[in-house]
Amino acid sequence: MDLMRNYPQIPDLERKARRRIPKFSWDYLAGGAGDESGVARNAAAFEDITFSAAVLGAGARPGTPDLGIELFGRRYALPFGVAPIGNSGIIWPRAAEYLASAAKEADIPFCLSTFATSSVEEIGPLVGGAGGNGWFQLYPLEDSEKEDDLLRRAKQAGFGVLVVTIDAVYPSRRARDVRNGLSVPPKLNWKNFAEMVIRPAWCLASLADGAPKFKNVLPYFPKNVTYTRIADMLGQLLSGTIDVPHLERLRKVWDGPMLVKGVLSADDTLRCRDAGADGVIISSHGGRSFDGFPGAAEVLPGIRAAVGPDFCLGLDSGVRTGTDVAKAVALGVDFVLLGRAFMFAVAALGEAGAAHAIEILRIELKSALNQMGCTELAGLRDMVNQQGES
Repeated sequence: MDLMRNYPQIPDLERKARRRIPKFSWDYLAGGAGDESGVARNAAAFEDITFSAAVLGAGARPGTPDLGIELFGRRYALPFGVAPIGNSGIIWPRAAEYLASAAKEADIPFCLSTFATSSVEEIGPLVGGAGGNGWFQLYPLEDSEKEDDLLRRAKQAGFGVLVVTIDAVYPSRRARDVRNGLSVPPKLNWKNFAEMVIRPAWCLASLADGAPKFKNVLPYFPKNVTYTRIADMLGQLLSGTIDVPHLERLRKVWDGPMLVKGVLSADDTLRCRDAGADGVIISSHGGRSFDGFPGAAEVLPGIRAAVGPDFCLGLDSGVRTGTDVAKAVALGVDFVLLGRAFMFAVAALGEAGAAHAIEILRIELKSALNQMGCTELAGLRDMVNQQGES
């Protein structure tokens, strides 16, 4: 099959994914909190960003722009990577393994969630171990000893960058999941069972991989815990809130680069920097935690202005295309993470979808630079129109 001809854009993979996985899996992936306006707002924020059409001043078309970036003394081939995705196995079994392997091959960051259904020990070798492409996302834990042990395991498995999430301070309420009865553990009602039966590829893959488990935190559950008490155990593990002293403690424990994810204001960015973070990831959790936050791209220019040109900024939420990546870079980020786009691809095509999504985004990003005559990513910042300009 000619994947590029059949699926030339991420929305093509999105449509395929919706037909291939059960409705409760689709709703978990595509849905958002509240009325889901936060999901739409993130995407709309990118639509309002445009570039200058002054191509004559750019000179001859370069053809092969440099798309690489350097982060924390390491060079990556592209300015985007795979965002952390919790409970990924319910969307497509072994999704983390497929994306990790593809990220290593393409030389882009892969960020594993605390609540992925694959463990740091399983994913670490796939992203190259120490010095490789692995980043680890931490949901802060209530027990500092367990938190330190989880970080030790991540470091031992070869993960080099720590990403601390601060925007999941309270369980979000997603109406689609409520209607589907999606919970931890999942409730297998007749409606969900019927959805599974008519999705044979998903069923076979799930049977082969077994029931999804939060493998990173399983060692911290009591040995006699029952399957039905997993949700209670997860609630007891999480700290619920995180403050500056907690960030300062993590900074002392983790001896590599540390990013803070879930920042939407200049004030919080400055607090993170003062606490020792090497950078932040501007994020509204993809609109999954709250429907009243602004789009990540809306607050980006103000945050960059507040911290100056040298502090590392990343961004996720609402990014769907290579052109979106170009817009984010133009407004001041050093890198971008994508979550749903990559999960659409794996849900649509299985293992082959991971590398295909990376290639789609790479081609779109390269085309954007070529259209404007930019030989490198830094040139985008001279071509972007500020939001609200025409």
